[in-house]
Amino acid sequence: MAKEKELNFEEKMSKLNEIVNNISDKALPLDEALKLYEEGNAIIKELEKALKDAEQKIEEVIEISSK
Repeated sequence: MAKEKELNFEEKMSKLNEIVNNISDKALPLDEALKLYEEGNAIIKELEKALKDAEQKIEEVIEISSK
């Protein structure tokens, strides 16, 4: 079984936007809307972690360069 390619930040944002559009633009069955909501929520958590990691790296660079 092939491992799925890890999406980059921009691809995750695009996927999240697609999910939001699908939920808001269509009259989806409840189970499908819940599945999309859960997928979107998981992507949001991944994006938040990526942003937090980037912020930490920036702070480290600033700290190193100010010494």
